Parts: sequence; structure tokens; C-alpha cells
Amino acid sequence: MSAELIGILAVGVALAGLILTGKRDTDRRLADMDRRLARVEGLLEGLGLSGRAGAAGTVPGD
Repeated sequence: MSAELIGILAVGVALAGLILTGKRDTDRRLADMDRRLARVEGLLEGLGLSGRAGAAGTVPGD
């Protein structure tokens, strides 16, 4: 194999590793954001600030 081909393959492998690492970090950050949002939603619902008209299981207007 020529030096150029080896160089091209090495750059391809390095780019693939960089892309996969970035995707893993992004997935981890999104999962953390989902957990935080669920916690905030739970806090708001506990304070009665969830924006729902009535208690759970009731129909507004009854």
C-alpha cells in the first residue's frame, strides 16, 4: 500500500472516532436534559403550577 492510501485510511478512522465520540456525548447530554425537565415538571405539578385546569381524573365543568 502506498503512503497516501495509508494516510487517507488513517484520517478516515480518526474522523469516524471523533464523530462517534461526539454522538455519545450528545446522547448523554440529551438524557441528562430529559431527567432535569422531568424533575422540573414534577416540581411545578406539585406546586399546582402545571397549567392543568383541574385535579387529575376530573373533567372541567362538572
